[in-house]
Order: sequence, then structure tokens, then C-alpha cells
Amino acid sequence: MGKKIVWLLQYWIILIPYALIRVLPYGGIRILAKWGSAAFFLIPSCRKLVLANIRCAMPELPETEVRRIGRESAFHLCMNLLEFIWVHGEPERIERCYDLGEETGAKLRVHVAAKERVLFVNPHLGSWEASGVMAPYYGNVDLVAVAKPVRNPYLNKLLNESGREKCKGLRIIFSKGAIRAAISALREGCGIGLLIDQNTRVRDGGCFVNFFGLPVTSSKSPASLKRFCDANNIPAVIAYGTSIREADGKIHAKMEYLPKPFDEYENDEAVLQALMDLSEKYIRRYPEQYLWFYHRFQNIPAGIPEEVRRRYPYYAAEPPPSFYDKRAKNQ
Repeated sequence: MGKKIVWLLQYWIILIPYALIRVLPYGGIRILAKWGSAAFFLIPSCRKLVLANIRCAMPELPETEVRRIGRESAFHLCMNLLEFIWVHGEPERIERCYDLGEETGAKLRVHVAAKERVLFVNPHLGSWEASGVMAPYYGNVDLVAVAKPVRNPYLNKLLNESGREKCKGLRIIFSKGAIRAAISALREGCGIGLLIDQNTRVRDGGCFVNFFGLPVTSSKSPASLKRFCDANNIPAVIAYGTSIREADGKIHAKMEYLPKPFDEYENDEAVLQALMDLSEKYIRRYPEQYLWFYHRFQNIPAGIPEEVRRRYPYYAAEPPPSFYDKRAKNQ
């Protein structure tokens, strides 16, 4: 009973600003984002993490540029989250803020006409929430997106079931049991939205790949799901997608494919590396729109050269044996 009361209190605390965001004019959203990002960057622990990540990824940048990117990334994070709350479920607002673009739209129409399942691979760049809206809304893609559930069931319903799923053609599945749910969705004819830059443990299907010159872990699920489709005669294609805020203030979708045919890659790790290379290309182009507020470089693989090890940020460490094998005991 006590936990339920806490959950309800949390829900009502969040619901009030959530409702206010929904009724604000769009200009008010931008003002809130500026205030929120300024407050965010004043928090020492947040500022330390953001700046450490940028220095780690791009050590060649001068300190003034590192700080500029850090401040702007805080604004884009706040703006994208507030804008998503303001937009969801409202066609006029979606069309005001999100633009799929003719080139990306034409690619999606080809896949829809061929009944191909699109395995969308997104980084935490620009507005990843907008990507999950635009493909179904503009491209008529039936899409399932993998999300982490919010522990509070009332907030989970508000943000996921009543929030994201308000978008036409979009369904949310949760990370626990996601592969089984994703396979079911593929059989039903849906595409899958996957975030590429999460620290997936090796024992859970992750592997180390190169990212800004450092080994980091990511999930092999794009390649694994593509191989499943091929083995079961389900037409599917892997597409790298991201949604970037451009000079006109709107979010614009970008979409690319693997640089060579899927069956020419020697293994799943090679496929993932090609996708990470695409991700790095776009992050270098739009560094102020990447989510630097995240322990992206936290796992240091054993046996790497000392000069590489020294590049990792302050929070990084070698993971325990259980990171690789759940049967192993932590040391």
C-alpha cells in the first residue's frame, strides 16, 4: 500500500507540469527548454559528465568548443523531450515540428510496397522520439519500438501506453523479453525501432565495437533480427535512421543503409561496427545534438594498451566477469 501511495504521488507531481506543457504555445516550449538546459548545466555532476564525454570522444577540440557543445546539447535534450510531450497525438503539431523529407519518404514507400520489415537503428542523436513518430505517421510503417519501462506503473502508462502509443502505427514493447516480442512483431509485418548506443552486456547479446577510437559495448540485435528474418523468409532491411533539428527549427529525418549488402559481412560484430561508423559520422556532424549525458564509455575491456585506457573518462572501469557470463561470480 505504501509503494502505491508513493507511485500515485509521483504520478500527480509529474502530471501537473506534463499537462501544462501540453497547453503551452510552442514559443513557451523553447523558453522552458532554455531555462531547463541552463539549470541542468549548472549542476556540477551533470556538467562534469557531459564535458568528460565530449573530451573523451573528441580530444582534439579546444575547451571553448567542448563547453559550447555541452551547453547546446543540454538545450537540445530539453527541447526534444518537451517538444515530444507537446506534439504527441496531435497531427497539426506533428506536421509543424517533424519533417520526414521527400528522400526518406520515397525510401520508406518502396519498403512498405514490398512488404519489407524495416529494422530502424537509431542513436541517441537529435530527437530519437521523433523517429518513432515519423515513420508510422508519414511513411505508413507499422512500427514496434523497444523501450525501458518506467518502474512506476502510472507513469509508465502515461509516458508509454498513453504517450508514445498515441502515434498512429506505433506500438511499444519493453526491454525485458524484447527479442521474443520483436520476433512476433516481425512475423506480423511490423518494423522494429532499435537504439544502437546502449551499454549492452556481452552476456545479453552485446559486443565491443569501436566508437570514437574507443571500444564500447552495443547490442548485436539489428544483425541478429536480420538473420532471423533471412532464415525464415521474412523480407527485411536494416536502415540507419536519425532525426536532426536543422536551421528552420524543425526535426528532419535522415536515413542510410549499410555500405555493402548484409550477407557480405563476416559476422554480426562487423555489421554492428558498420552501423556504429554511420552513427559516429552523424554525431561528428551534429555533436551538439548527441546525448552526452550518459555513461557511454563506462566499460573498459581487459588487455587494451595503456594509452587507449587513459582516454576513458573518470567513471569508466573494467566490468566484472558476470558482464560476460551470468554464471561467473563478480570479483
